[in-house]
Amino acid sequence: MKSKMLETKRVFGVSKLTRTMLALTWVLAGVRAAHGQSEIVLHNFGSLQNGGNPSAGLIRDSAGNLYGTASADGSGDAGVVFRVDTSGHQTVLYSFSGGADGGDPQAGVIADSAGNLYGTTYYGGASGFGVVYKLDSTGLETVLHSFTGGADGANPEAGVVRDSGGNLYGTTYRGGVGLGGVVYELDAAGQETVLHSFTSGSGDSGGASPYAGVILDSGGNLYGTTLLGGGGAGVVYSLKADGDFAVLHEFTNTDGNGPYSGVIRDSVGKVYGTTGFGGIHNKGVIYKLDPSGTETVLYNFTEAGGSLPYAGVITDSAGNFYGTTVSGGTSNLGVVYKVDAAGLETVLHTFAGGADGEAPNAGVIADSVGNLYGTTLHGGSSASLGVVYEIESDGAESVLYSFPPSTDGKSPEAGFRDSAGNLYGTTSLGGASNQGVIYKVESTGVEKVLYSFKGAPDGGQPYGGVFADPAGNLYGTSYSGGAYNQGAIYELTATGQETVLYSFTGVLDGDYPRSGVIRDSAGNLYGTSTGAGSEISSGAAYKLDTAGHLTVLHSFTGGTDGGYPYSGLIADSSGDLYGTTSVGGTYGQGTVYKLDEQGFETVLYSFTGGNDGGSPQAGVIRDSSGNLYGTTAYGGNDSSGVLYRLSSQGVETVLYNFTFQSGSTPTSGVIRDADGNLYGTTADGGNSYGVVYKLDTAGVETVLCSFDLSNGGMPLAGVIRDSAGNLYGTTYAGGIGNAGVVFELPGAAAPQP
Repeated sequence: MKSKMLETKRVFGVSKLTRTMLALTWVLAGVRAAHGQSEIVLHNFGSLQNGGNPSAGLIRDSAGNLYGTASADGSGDAGVVFRVDTSGHQTVLYSFSGGADGGDPQAGVIADSAGNLYGTTYYGGASGFGVVYKLDSTGLETVLHSFTGGADGANPEAGVVRDSGGNLYGTTYRGGVGLGGVVYELDAAGQETVLHSFTSGSGDSGGASPYAGVILDSGGNLYGTTLLGGGGAGVVYSLKADGDFAVLHEFTNTDGNGPYSGVIRDSVGKVYGTTGFGGIHNKGVIYKLDPSGTETVLYNFTEAGGSLPYAGVITDSAGNFYGTTVSGGTSNLGVVYKVDAAGLETVLHTFAGGADGEAPNAGVIADSVGNLYGTTLHGGSSASLGVVYEIESDGAESVLYSFPPSTDGKSPEAGFRDSAGNLYGTTSLGGASNQGVIYKVESTGVEKVLYSFKGAPDGGQPYGGVFADPAGNLYGTSYSGGAYNQGAIYELTATGQETVLYSFTGVLDGDYPRSGVIRDSAGNLYGTSTGAGSEISSGAAYKLDTAGHLTVLHSFTGGTDGGYPYSGLIADSSGDLYGTTSVGGTYGQGTVYKLDEQGFETVLYSFTGGNDGGSPQAGVIRDSSGNLYGTTAYGGNDSSGVLYRLSSQGVETVLYNFTFQSGSTPTSGVIRDADGNLYGTTADGGNSYGVVYKLDTAGVETVLCSFDLSNGGMPLAGVIRDSAGNLYGTTYAGGIGNAGVVFELPGAAAPQP
């Protein structure tokens, strides 16, 4: 099944909670709200303004300009409508916000004679179930219909067709009276009529879940496909102008399975299309249906010749078929193909996954001289955000446009502040290769990218942040990349030279380090690897010496000793290390542990997942008496996480139970001031996008800032505090470009007046 290609905002081990957006009462026992919000956004990270990951095909005007949609990113982080002119210059005609105007356009656009564009979005609208929109030549969007998710349908995967009277026709993947999607008509006044409602269920004889749209013949009859139903493998159907619905063919797997694409029709009434699976090799087929409904398989796809043709076909006057496959070919990254009238396939282009793109999810269009045009979902010159390409009649491919990354980074998670007031941190996305950056934000808010990761071999997705040594060198980890693409430990010198100190192999040393590193006086580095992809262990705690030799201090089993240590380590004056695991322990809900210098582990506490908390994503801090402080993402009285203290004897005290109102899902840890007050963030709750909080020694929480996306959202990392009591931090999302912010809360040690 093709998955939705939205950029996923992932909290490791924590799924983003469903937004309720209810009006909530803040007069709660133990909760005090700040009277005013005085947050200063120091830097807004730029989103991918040009869009990314085009999953739909193109249309072409008489001047040779190409029009399409990208399902992700843009200034609203919800996709764009774009134009690419004949010189390869891209113009974003409209950026969706994901709100009432729609978001995540999975389908392309059509145009009328006046240059207006029409299309659909999968999400957004008044009820969140997608819209049908019109975009005029000035870029003004009009929502023609906002789906409610009820009888009128929900979540249109496909676009629309238009008749001579200006009526639009399309399908929704879900909703309708039968819950299996609908075929609808939208008149020029925006009035929707449901022409047919499918019944949900893969075995429904009438078909279910129309992934593709419809075509219209001269008599006003509609033809289309459903992904499910029939014998479970989908159907081809017709819907006559008089409302008569008929299943023309039920796929049986041997003759095809899963028609993601719609159909085309010739002048004598024969219908042609593809299925994503099924056939002799289970790699998909091209099929023909004659007017009586008899099916003929014209071609069975193979791995070498391209497999999984999610897109449909076009034909030329000689009866040749042209299309794409999302995988297969030399590099197993998809092909553009030609199948002649005799059923012989020619691979016109096989995608290599580099600058030429990869995974062509959509089909192709042709110009009058036989050149083909299309999009790829991934690949491109630098950011893996997809391309617009041309295949000339001789088979030569040209990339007309490669969707660019956000050069200043996107989605920051961690940072530190130097004595001059400059802030340093990492972003997990963006940069020249969309693999993240190391950045510096001066006290004036000016950002400088210190290093842009490439993925391999230098690392990618540096979630764990950085720290500096006395010489100004920065150290950190990357979640991916490195020599084995399992993550790396790196050093960045004050002059901007990056060196990979160690590449994780994914064997005994674990893999995918989520947290950063600490350094002792001799220059040794200490940290954890998650083991998220390892078959041998559930993560490891390690030491990396100055010669680049890594020693595994402890290999977690996922059992009573804990597993998947997403957080890093702290050290005491004796050299003992402390940290948490997100799973394992006596009850399987995570642990707090200590490692001595020889790597011997002591489990200090095993969480039960009940009132004491569960699944700690963050590490701990330690006071002068040896008490440890931290948070759990789940558990507690409200199942929204807790803030806890663990005595040196291993006795846990829950200092605070989080609620959605006061902030929930604390994925970051805490800091502590001289008076014993604790400060931190939650990834959720408050105004639905997380909070910054203070907890005093009496257990009273004060919400210092509640995020609502405009000022940032999802503060996955914690905060740092200067000597004047100002707090600094980052949010993973939100801000002007919905790509995260660096923020300051002045004098946030007390509620704002």
